[in-house]
Amino acid sequence: MPVSTHAASDEESGSRMKRAAAHRWQAGIALAALFLPLPCAFAVAVDGGSVFHLTVPALLLGIPLALRRNRAWFMTSSVITAVLVLGWSVVGILEGTWTFLPSVPLLICANFADPREYRTPAIIATTLACLIATPFALVALTATTLLVKS
Repeated sequence: MPVSTHAASDEESGSRMKRAAAHRWQAGIALAALFLPLPCAFAVAVDGGSVFHLTVPALLLGIPLALRRNRAWFMTSSVITAVLVLGWSVVGILEGTWTFLPSVPLLICANFADPREYRTPAIIATTLACLIATPFALVALTATTLLVKS
């Protein structure tokens, strides 16, 4: 009598899904959330902003990328980091931490940008992240240009 391997394959696929890495769309959005505010933050620091207040959110934004090998950890850390950066940015708005505010919706979009789970929400989240990141990238490019000129 043949042995059914259906149950074993379900268990294997379940464990693979738990250990699956974040999708490249998710990692790309998290990378944009990390790098886009840096030129503006550097410009604020050059103009006399608090380096400590600008360094902490930059370090926090690197946490999801460090945990991208495990999709569940990546997604959890993205939400927690978004909440922490939002709070830090609002409390330290006078020190220039407002430059990190656009990273918050980007990290939330990164959670939903996995087309392996649900294709349509992933496309919508990725498109929304691009719409958020594009104007901010232009501001960052302007800040970088002004820093280079001065």
